[in-house]
Amino acid sequence: MGAKKTKYLTYIEDTRKHHPKINDAAKKSVEKAISNSQEKQIPVTYLEGVEIVKVASSGQKVTIGEIKNNRRKVKIGAKTTLSES
Repeated sequence: MGAKKTKYLTYIEDTRKHHPKINDAAKKSVEKAISNSQEKQIPVTYLEGVEIVKVASSGQKVTIGEIKNNRRKVKIGAKTTLSES
């Protein structure tokens, strides 16, 4: 028997019904990264709307800048590849 299609990232990305799997994996990864950073007392920096926000391990939240919303425009159905670089 062959491997299940759902083991392949390209299949999951291209199949709308599997998109919640990608969302769940991303959420778990972010939560784990934030938790690890807080344990090591490393501040976390992220984008909230157009503001660049830095949160200290103590929970103190500081806006350190703003960024223009310059989202990349992608055509529907366009495909790209991931690389390690």
